[in-house]
Amino acid sequence: MKRPVALLVLLTLLCSLTACGGNPTSQSISDVPESSQNAEEIPDTPLNTDPPTVSQSSGETGNSNILIAYFTWADNTVVEDPSSVDVDATTSASVLAPGNAAKLASWIQQEVGGDLHSIVVEEPYSSDYDECLDRAADEKAENARPALASHVDNMEDYDIVFLGFPNWWYTLPMPVLTFVEEYDWSGKTVVPFVTHGTGGLSSTIRDLTAALPEDVTILEPIGVYRPEVDASQSAIQEWIAGLDLELPQGGNGQTQKEETNTMESTRRIRFSLDDDSEIIVRLNDNPAAEALYEMLPLELSFEDFNSTEKIAYLTEEIPSDGSPDQCDPDVGSLCYYIPWGNLCFFYRDFRPSSSLIPLGQVESGAGLLKGLDRTAAVMVEAAAGGWNR
Repeated sequence: MKRPVALLVLLTLLCSLTACGGNPTSQSISDVPESSQNAEEIPDTPLNTDPPTVSQSSGETGNSNILIAYFTWADNTVVEDPSSVDVDATTSASVLAPGNAAKLASWIQQEVGGDLHSIVVEEPYSSDYDECLDRAADEKAENARPALASHVDNMEDYDIVFLGFPNWWYTLPMPVLTFVEEYDWSGKTVVPFVTHGTGGLSSTIRDLTAALPEDVTILEPIGVYRPEVDASQSAIQEWIAGLDLELPQGGNGQTQKEETNTMESTRRIRFSLDDDSEIIVRLNDNPAAEALYEMLPLELSFEDFNSTEKIAYLTEEIPSDGSPDQCDPDVGSLCYYIPWGNLCFFYRDFRPSSSLIPLGQVESGAGLLKGLDRTAAVMVEAAAGGWNR
């Protein structure tokens, strides 16, 4: 009789643990990558799956008072063979860009303007669901602050910061706390947006609030359930419309300084990879960027350089006359290196250089940059848009 009784007790314990799934104190991990139903969150909630990038337009232009910063698994892992990932499988969709938070970030930008910034760690997470989940749990238990590879150099210029991330183990991912603690948030307005599984917002907003100064204004957050992310653009629009948010003059998040000082172009180009994924770049308004646009279409082959950038050589030189005489590239910057005549995509921040010409900034697909050299041929062509002068 001992064995049947022991089995009965074990089954009872398992059932009780499962029933606790909705209670954040039970460690049932509703927002941990629990199973295939919450897979997206793994990195996105330790299971919320998402991407960079929309984002990953990680690039501050310094021309807006609105920043849209976000953290996604897709921008923080490396998938060796993207073609092997079944994008229809709930458990794997989150590892491919754009991630859930990146999608939301791009829709927010459409409504309010502003600059996109993908929060990227120095040490990527595993693309294996269980391994990523384990690391996220360890970081939470240790209250770790993973080092970041991407940074915002002009945080003082932003008055409003939309901050997005997945629910990982009932709270925000530890790299988001690294990001928060890196800057002075005094007097800013923070607007959280969260992707999640069945755990909802859990303690994400409470923990974020505790990490920010008391004089920070935190507006009503939005939580989007992972399976509903792709259909949530209208919900994002309604949420933003209901916020007590004062946008700067000029409309759509642009300040007068942005309109008169930089003349940023709305012309975009598309880098198409052989797995049908793509990187969208918004070009700057300078002669070098215009010269690149006139060369399209192009077929390029990228290689890694110095574990910082992906480079590809052009068959023609790009003129430097009339372009900025220095570039301070960050994650997602597309530049032209004058001495060698090559394009370079930065997937890590780099020092200012007078040998680089800034051509543009990634708006979506930044999470694909690290694997750009694994694509045999990258097609570059014009995307929608024209010069905004």
